[in-house]
Amino acid sequence: MNISQQTDTSNEGHPSFHWRYEILDECMLVTCSGTSHCEKCIDRLYRPILSKLEDAQCTGLVIDKRGISCAAEKMSLDLVAETILRYKNRSPLRKMALVTAIAYQRNELLLQKILFDKGLNIRLFSDLERAVAWVQAYP
Repeated sequence: MNISQQTDTSNEGHPSFHWRYEILDECMLVTCSGTSHCEKCIDRLYRPILSKLEDAQCTGLVIDKRGISCAAEKMSLDLVAETILRYKNRSPLRKMALVTAIAYQRNELLLQKILFDKGLNIRLFSDLERAVAWVQAYP
């Protein structure tokens, strides 16, 4: 794997929440840690990451959310989908994986359908290596 960039990012005013990213070939891998909550997760995590993705011109995105403590994560799937779709057309993103310890089941299928119908293939994983391999596999 080719690691071309690594950056640590801490949201100002939110010292308990951090994320860092690295570029592996054409895949951006983001690792998160700390405490967040639903709509704040959109502002602290998804919007900044998707903005970085625009600059990096990556075709794949893996967000490892296992280090985040968020009691309302299941409730935020619709907000996640809405945010991703706002940024999707600004970058060549074609595949996205969310790595999480939470079992979504029916919500995962709904998220996949909403985003796939809009042109983005997304899957939820519990294993980081499997997520990266899936995102990097063509197509």
